[in-house]
Amino acid sequence: MSPDDASARAPGLRLGAGVELPEGIHVGAHVTIHAGVSLSPGCVIQDGVVLGVDGGEMGVEIEEEVAICALATVGDGAVIQARAIIGDQSLVGDAALVGPDAVVGRGARLAMGAAVGERARLQTNVMLEEAALVEDDVFVGPGARIGKEALLRRACRVGGAAVIARRVEVGEEAFVAAGADVRGDVPERAVMIGRPARHVRDVGEEDLIERWR
Repeated sequence: MSPDDASARAPGLRLGAGVELPEGIHVGAHVTIHAGVSLSPGCVIQDGVVLGVDGGEMGVEIEEEVAICALATVGDGAVIQARAIIGDQSLVGDAALVGPDAVVGRGARLAMGAAVGERARLQTNVMLEEAALVEDDVFVGPGARIGKEALLRRACRVGGAAVIARRVEVGEEAFVAAGADVRGDVPERAVMIGRPARHVRDVGEEDLIERWR
């Protein structure tokens, strides 16, 4: 699709030098796509989205069938992998990664170098601080805050408004209750409750992710 054709369909579209829009892409109104952004077929870019940074050096990669919702911003060097959804008013920071089929909820914030794994779900207003890592199939509830360089292992679950301190590791299939304040590493399958959080029991076999697929 040529820039002229795209502009006719998307009022207020701003395209940086060298940006190409593939066939089958949907672009909303007042979108800004800076130089160095690579878009794939089947993407949906809603109104007011900003992709990349003016003068950015790393570029942005948006893979096939990604949806980036209204007023979201994606920073320089970020990679959004296939079929991921980036919610309204969210921010994907510089050099951040969002994996295939992942969901970043409305108003969520991914700081520089944060990464979200395949099929992970971040709910509304989640905050991932710098270099935090969320592995595959993790669930993070609304308003939770994940500290700098924290690590959420595969299929763990973190409840709404929970706080995970910097450099803390939450083990595979662990469960952190809503509002919990986690200040130290969490064993796999541990159930953590309270402020500060304490280990009260383990996740049962019947609640493991394999039972729900």
